[in-house]
Amino acid sequence: MRLVITRPLEDAERQASKLKTLGHEPLIHPLLEIVFPPLTPLRLQGVQALIATSRNALRGLSLNASFEAAKRLPIYCVGEGTAAFARRQGFSQIIRGEGTAKDLLPLITHSANPSAGALLYLTGQTLAFDLETPLKAAGFAVPRLIVYEAREVDVVSARHLADRLRAGVDGVILMSPRTATIFVDLIKRFKLEREARAITCYCYSEAIAAALREIEGLTVAVSSRPTETEMMKLIGPAPFLSTALADLKEALGKR
Repeated sequence: MRLVITRPLEDAERQASKLKTLGHEPLIHPLLEIVFPPLTPLRLQGVQALIATSRNALRGLSLNASFEAAKRLPIYCVGEGTAAFARRQGFSQIIRGEGTAKDLLPLITHSANPSAGALLYLTGQTLAFDLETPLKAAGFAVPRLIVYEAREVDVVSARHLADRLRAGVDGVILMSPRTATIFVDLIKRFKLEREARAITCYCYSEAIAAALREIEGLTVAVSSRPTETEMMKLIGPAPFLSTALADLKEALGKR
């Protein structure tokens, strides 16, 4: 299948590699670009742990002069991908959630102690789910540090994606509610409702699928859990690869 990847470039390239192994043709068209603002060195005294809700939060942190000191702290990570990225960066005390920021909330409240110090919350400018408010209600000090900004791509890039949809694709992969909202706006702006109804929108979560409801008749498939592993299972191998694997399994069974 020809599948459009809409996530920011660095993560899109990694996802494209996984899709190629499944026999698909990935088409990278980011709807967001990531910008990292300059930050003064972090003050980590009195911080008991970090919270990272995405790889981009960790990328932003890695640019800070206090990064080496920060890696000595425990870190709460959203999902398997962010946790694996933290491990590659050199963190050793990683507490992993199940896939969304909301999933981290009970994990933090049951494993951290409000009296042990602050939880430094590393985020982008826009939040899909606000951890700060419920954690403060539970008695935690939760200073929020914006370490990156996700900006909507310019009109030229949007037009390139519109042209791609007109030319014909099989599916679009959407990994965040904000990306889904931008996608809906693009469909309306370039009058692509007919083209959109001919494809499948593969969504990382129900919240992303909900953002697509403005376009009637869309075919939407939602991952059983918000993890990259489940997303790849949802998409599955390309038809020719599935047939080849089935033939191989049958041949082995006859031996």
